[in-house]
Amino acid sequence: MTMLLSIVFKNLKRNRKRSFLTILIILIATSGMTFGLSWIEGEKNLFLESGKRMTGDVRITAPDYELRSRSLDVSSNFSYSKIKKVVETIPQKNIGVGRIKFGGLIYFNENHENAMGSGIENVDEKIIGFDKFIYSGRFLENNNEIIMGETLKRRLNLKLGDVVTLLTQTQDKSLYSLNYDIVGFYKMDNTRLNKSFYITLASSQYLLDMEDRITEYLIYSNNNEIPIKSFLTEHTDENILVKRWDEIGMNEGFNRILPFIQGIFILIFATLAGFSISNTMLMTVFERRHEIGLLKALGMKEGEIKKMFILEGGLMGSIGGVAGIILGGSIALYLGRVGVNFGDMIESFTSELNIKGVIYPHLTIFIAGLSISVALFTSTLATFLAIFSEVKKEAVENMRNE
Repeated sequence: MTMLLSIVFKNLKRNRKRSFLTILIILIATSGMTFGLSWIEGEKNLFLESGKRMTGDVRITAPDYELRSRSLDVSSNFSYSKIKKVVETIPQKNIGVGRIKFGGLIYFNENHENAMGSGIENVDEKIIGFDKFIYSGRFLENNNEIIMGETLKRRLNLKLGDVVTLLTQTQDKSLYSLNYDIVGFYKMDNTRLNKSFYITLASSQYLLDMEDRITEYLIYSNNNEIPIKSFLTEHTDENILVKRWDEIGMNEGFNRILPFIQGIFILIFATLAGFSISNTMLMTVFERRHEIGLLKALGMKEGEIKKMFILEGGLMGSIGGVAGIILGGSIALYLGRVGVNFGDMIESFTSELNIKGVIYPHLTIFIAGLSISVALFTSTLATFLAIFSEVKKEAVENMRNE
């Protein structure tokens, strides 16, 4: 093995320009794959964090909720107290919150604005992130209070302490209104969500004539959400629909397409590296056919000759792969700190998720390991394919360059 490595290093030095070009291409391919996968991981974390915050790890709704919620119809609801009792018996530690989403008209003086509203519980201050988003005033404490987004504040020229009238449609399709004191203003990452408001869950139930009814019950858990879904399905007689976070809306589509995108990245850069190494090794083998024949004549076995060339390709793959990870990883780590701002481009994807228009690439040990593994595997395979047919020839054929 020591002798083979010595020969390999000599061959790399002898063909410095070609070796450098091959290593450079592997470096580019590996750095591109490392950064690309880190970028995808950053997007995944962005949607995962924002999606779970709004949908929970597990979401419980009425079966027809998704269809009716598009028109903000709150008649698709279920019993809050019954489902809460069932959730409290789940073995896994969790936090459960009930919510009601509805639409309404906000009146102030002579002006009014359409807005999306939600009835929420006290724990939502931390879950949704109001402890960070409220820039003026405070969170809800009483049932006659309301917190509003910055867009509504600006358009209606509101200030803390103002009283607004909220007009909406109850679950029975009748109109009803209540007055609310403004106690806080918030500014979320997704500017589209700043045209919204929040009141207490109890107040929304009264306003919408939904005593002990809710449209959503969200469960947040650090444990596996699959057993929770199974438990709920088995232990409740309510006519409900239970979904994991990755089965809801954009989350479902994103999780379906993510492996496909990752596979494309790996395929593109692995193919780039493979073609470059294969081309280099084919040229190397062509030029060194006489040397291969001479080595055979001196008694070197086919397996040893293959091993020598494979070591040569693997060494170039290792050097280029490590350098590529350092380059691509450094870029990913830097942008992971400062972020890449896409403004409204990402926010426009959805008006429901509180997604900030900034992506932070996330480099993981798995990505680094995958990148170097692909570089090594591709370089080794390409070298093997290039040398395979040549070593099968007789020594005299190699020496005659046939």
